[in-house]
Amino acid sequence: MGAHALRLVPAAPVEAAPPADPRQELTDEELLALVCAGEREAFRILVERYEEKAVHTARAIVGSTETAREVTQEAFLKVYAHRHRFDPKRRFSSWFYRILRNQAVDRVRRQAPGTPGSAVELVGDWDGQSPGPVREVSRQERREAVRRILEDLPAKFRMVLALRDLEGLSCGEIAERTGTTAGTVRWRLHHARKLFREQWERVLGREEGDSEL
Repeated sequence: MGAHALRLVPAAPVEAAPPADPRQELTDEELLALVCAGEREAFRILVERYEEKAVHTARAIVGSTETAREVTQEAFLKVYAHRHRFDPKRRFSSWFYRILRNQAVDRVRRQAPGTPGSAVELVGDWDGQSPGPVREVSRQERREAVRRILEDLPAKFRMVLALRDLEGLSCGEIAERTGTTAGTVRWRLHHARKLFREQWERVLGREEGDSEL
């Protein structure tokens, strides 16, 4: 090769990716066993796995996202405090969601009627048109009607309606979070929609073009 032959420049060393935490591969039940043995990092992994789903589930009961986060935190604290009571023959998810539901229902019972966050606040705009003075009043009235109707539904119906129609979860996912079967969820959802529609028509009357939720 000539005087101007290319010289090979050694490539910069590639930094190895940090090894993955092997505990990430463990089941929920195995992680909780580690928590019981004193490994608090295992509990952090459990929290990360369930936190977002737990907030959505609690919000279907308490309504407010802020309140749902508080309820979720309370549920995790209760799980940690009672970790030694967990039956390893059961699924952690069933145990956790039962605690979460109990915390959420208890929060609703402790809230006075009309307290901010005591009603479902997940309902978005009911029309896609630009707001105007008259339209804004109409939207506010409709949102308030939806809030009152959802608040008055029995908790088991309100929960499946919010999780399915407002959160977009499947019946299988809802069944896991409510501790029931997919068939029970479908029945409750059908009944919840029927109750909501009856109340809607009673409050605002049947409107032309209205479709089922």
